[in-house]
Amino acid sequence: MGVKARAQALPGHEIGVDEQRGLSVDGLLPSTVMRPEDAEDAARGLRLCDLTPAAVVVWGGGTQMRLGAPPRRYDVAFSTERMTRLLEYEPADLTCRVEAGMRLHDLQATLREQGQRLPLDPPHPEQATVGGMVAANTNGPSRGRYGTVRDWVIGIAVAYTSGKVARAGGKVVKNVAGYDLMKLHIGALGTLGVVAEVNFKVQVRPEMEATLLAHFEAPAPALEVGLKLAHQYLAPATAIVQDGAGGRWDLALKLEGYAREVQAAKDQAVRFVRDAGGAVGDAEPSPGFWDVARDWSTPADDEVVLRAIVPLAASPLLMAAVPPDARVLAQPASGVVDIRAPAPAAAATLSRLRTAAGADGQVVVVAAPVALKEGLDIWGPPPPGFPIMRALKQALDPNGILNPGRFVGGI
Repeated sequence: MGVKARAQALPGHEIGVDEQRGLSVDGLLPSTVMRPEDAEDAARGLRLCDLTPAAVVVWGGGTQMRLGAPPRRYDVAFSTERMTRLLEYEPADLTCRVEAGMRLHDLQATLREQGQRLPLDPPHPEQATVGGMVAANTNGPSRGRYGTVRDWVIGIAVAYTSGKVARAGGKVVKNVAGYDLMKLHIGALGTLGVVAEVNFKVQVRPEMEATLLAHFEAPAPALEVGLKLAHQYLAPATAIVQDGAGGRWDLALKLEGYAREVQAAKDQAVRFVRDAGGAVGDAEPSPGFWDVARDWSTPADDEVVLRAIVPLAASPLLMAAVPPDARVLAQPASGVVDIRAPAPAAAATLSRLRTAAGADGQVVVVAAPVALKEGLDIWGPPPPGFPIMRALKQALDPNGILNPGRFVGGI
């Protein structure tokens, strides 16, 4: 029996031509789509696909579908669009449990009603789902202060190709049961199982925020100031460095907290900037400035986006290797440097940056035109622990149907 017939066991298996095109991944089209209703439904659907076997690509909001190598096969688009419920929310405990298909924007709106938030800022939160954010380990410019996805996930439910659902962690912040299982799936790109539910710890929203802009003649002092401020008690919530107009380099700081704290943090930042030879900007940032910075890694059609993660002290060396026709946005407190470069020079730029990053750094291709992907080493050399990754893939997805070929080492 083929995959289309097996898909009859799940609701919402029909797929039209327009939807099929909308679900394309690197030029490949699915023959059918599954839309499970909950974690158990997802596990049943994966079991059907595994028995065929049919290759599955998991869809949330679609914001990270350009990440990864082209899939070897693609039969089923496995959508979490019906898994959007807020399952539990305990404002007094600062915890919540949500289904993977809930959009981050919707979760934040619910938390905002109670004066709370999840301090993660991946690109396009109005479209990004919490499950996709976890599976791709997608983070934004605030990671230097607030950490990454794995710092805020306290529980997880995963559907497997065996037809079973596994749950790890819990509903309280100090629960550590199943912690390794949570770490296993964060950033695995859906190659081991489908994230179906996520438990988060959340925090109280700050009273106010302000932005400080500063300008430097070179990237190194801007990075140095951003890093120094990150180590202060009144550290910025977000710090970014990017190439600006007229050859200058701009440092942008988002300051959060009570009014007195924000003013003290601003005064501190001004001193650091001036001591480093920078100039404090007079103009207020444009409306939506931080939204643009958050979504900056979304490329134009003729661009590639590369992401370098290097030791903090190595960021200036990495940025010195960026070609003059490329653009840069760096996070001085985390060692993350995003580069948007012209697509025709992608291979040369990637090679140059990997040389600069050295053995202690990593440079991956976040997004690239389909025509270029086959000629690029998307992830770079597999890490030392790759044999363990491969063994886990074999154990949890023995038929290799989940996102086949898209992750590190062709997993």
